[in-house]
Amino acid sequence: MSDNKLPSRIIKNDGTIQDFDVNKLKKSIENAALDAGYEEDKIFKIIEDVSQYVLESIQNLERVDSQSLRNLILVKLDSDYPNIAKAWRDYDSTIKNK
Repeated sequence: MSDNKLPSRIIKNDGTIQDFDVNKLKKSIENAALDAGYEEDKIFKIIEDVSQYVLESIQNLERVDSQSLRNLILVKLDSDYPNIAKAWRDYDSTIKNK
């Protein structure tokens, strides 16, 4: 992935545009894994696995919208880590009303 460029901007649900921050992506995966009860020593591998999938999916895009990013994360979580996907959706429905 070294020759490929990541998006520099993310379009939020409210239409605002922010700088794309891979650390925010990783932190959201980490939080969902913690909520799902995973041990910290397992979480690093999960974060790397999911973020690599997402980053490869969006490489060479100049911008990405937050809903597409969320969907990519959930596709990977549903496939490989369904308990984390459930924790993510539970958080969205309780805190973000999604």
